Amino acid sequence: SLLESVGFHVETFPSTVLFCQRVQGDVPSCLILDVRLKGESGLTFQQSAHRYEVDMPIIFMTAHGDIEMSVRAMKAGAID
Repeated sequence: SLLESVGFHVETFPSTVLFCQRVQGDVPSCLILDVRLKGESGLTFQQSAHRYEVDMPIIFMTAHGDIEMSVRAMKAGAID
C-alpha cells in the first residue's frame, strides 16, 4: 500500500511458483521478498532465481533477520 500510495505499480503473489509463472514485462522492476515464506524460504528462492529467469534486484524484508541470514544473502549476490 505504501509503494502504491507514491505511484508505484505493485503486484503481489502468494507463492514463488505463481511469481515465476507471471508474464515478465520489459519494465524496470524489483522483487521485495520476505526471508520467511510459506514453503520455500526467500533465501532458497534467491539462490534458484536464475533458473526461473528472475532478472531483477531482490530486496529482502523480514522481522526475523539475523547476521547469519544477511551473510547467506550476500554470498548469494545481495549487495547490502
